[in-house]
Amino acid sequence: MVSPPPLVGISTSEVRSPGDRELVSQGEPARTELALGERYLDAVRAAGGMPVILAPVSPDSVETLIGRLDAVVLSGGPDLHPSAYGAIPHPQLGPTEPDLDSFELALARAAVTRGLPVLGICRGMQVLNVALGGTLYQDLPSQWEGGVLKHRQDTPKWQPTHEVEVGDGSYIARVMDRGMVKVNSYHHQAIRDLADGLVVTGRSSDGVIEAVESRDLSQRWLLGVQWHAEAMRGAGPQQERLFEAHVSAAEHHALRRAAA
Repeated sequence: MVSPPPLVGISTSEVRSPGDRELVSQGEPARTELALGERYLDAVRAAGGMPVILAPVSPDSVETLIGRLDAVVLSGGPDLHPSAYGAIPHPQLGPTEPDLDSFELALARAAVTRGLPVLGICRGMQVLNVALGGTLYQDLPSQWEGGVLKHRQDTPKWQPTHEVEVGDGSYIARVMDRGMVKVNSYHHQAIRDLADGLVVTGRSSDGVIEAVESRDLSQRWLLGVQWHAEAMRGAGPQQERLFEAHVSAAEHHALRRAAA
């Protein structure tokens, strides 16, 4: 009997206001909407998983949601509100969605507690870090003293604009089979204080943290990348391998859950 594909929940952080899209006469009326790029879904499906788009729920309902999943992808999106890590808003802080922050932070913590594999992408890596007790730079251009790279590119997402050096012997180096990875860059926030339980496994040439993973992946499968790996599928096999590794970890979790 063939096992069903593991269920991989994908968070949705981007909020679009009624004025963000052009209306057509036959279309729906203007309204606030949540949006998620299809490439997240494509990446999970191509790796053998079943993507499930997660609608925000109250933090006290997250346990009910998480109990039906085999893994979680924390997607990209807007800035995290600094109240999540006890900081005062910076003048260059971008738009935030505190209610979505609360949901995703609760989702990340519940996934870690239950031992679900978690892959954080861009904002998602930042959410994972904050959920575990870390902090962020709210605005890299003004707060990162060593900044020499442009971390928010103007070119298409599939196009790499800088390199990330990944640590020898790290999990991500083994998965991507590279010591240096070409990546895209669409962020102006980044990890400041690293959370306990995570280790830095990738940095850009100006020192910004670009990849993290669990200190002990055999106990907790946690991986975060600052770039949009889902948007670079097709540019080489390395980005696909991140999702393949995540779905493989989800399959192992599903087997353990079935045997329990």
